[in-house]
Amino acid sequence: MGATRRTDLKPSSSAGVKVFRRSPFSRVSAGHVVMIMAGLLALLLNVLLLRSRGETVEVLVAYHDISAGSRLVADDLAPVSVESGGPFVDRVLTEETVDPLLGYVVVRDIAAGAPLISDDLRAPAFAENERAMTIPISSEHAVGSGLYVGDRVDVIAVEEGNSWFVGTAIEVIDVSFGGGRTSGDDLEVVVAVSPAEALAIAGALDGSAVHLIRSTGLGPISDESPTSEASTISGEPGS
Repeated sequence: MGATRRTDLKPSSSAGVKVFRRSPFSRVSAGHVVMIMAGLLALLLNVLLLRSRGETVEVLVAYHDISAGSRLVADDLAPVSVESGGPFVDRVLTEETVDPLLGYVVVRDIAAGAPLISDDLRAPAFAENERAMTIPISSEHAVGSGLYVGDRVDVIAVEEGNSWFVGTAIEVIDVSFGGGRTSGDDLEVVVAVSPAEALAIAGALDGSAVHLIRSTGLGPISDESPTSEASTISGEPGS
């Protein structure tokens, strides 16, 4: 007999066959996980690095000691990096803000390495050959503290009953309270003076009582005044 074909073993339908599909996550190996973690770590480090850089700002400090009364020049300054959240950082000079202030007058002594802020500078209100000079004085000898920036003052020295003009029509460029060299000096008046006027005022401050008289808007002292031109320059009583 010939072999017969068994048809009863063939499934009548495919509905009974169960098909299994692989999850896409089953294809991720340990190597893939390591690569992904390394990428995330690199991204995190970049973010932290950028944040660290963003927390510092470059400001300008004194490259050397700067004396009060001198005019600020680029060689006086050096850049340093500081924390952006530090105190007064928004007021410290930077390379972006300093250019308009070059040539301004420094109003206090600044030590090397100290930052400069806008309050340390004043616009030059006087000629190039003039200097800034501080006159420590009591308020009762300075118009009762009624002096303001831009005023003009006459400086009078008094010694042993004699008085004379040391300087006239001198411009006031700053006024501050406190810090006088004696207990009675409660006012500091910064004035713009010529070299000769600076010497005369310094001499008067050393051994005489000094008075400031506001002369804003007034003309020069007439020839009939008790002060001669020679005494104004030398700071000695006129004849």
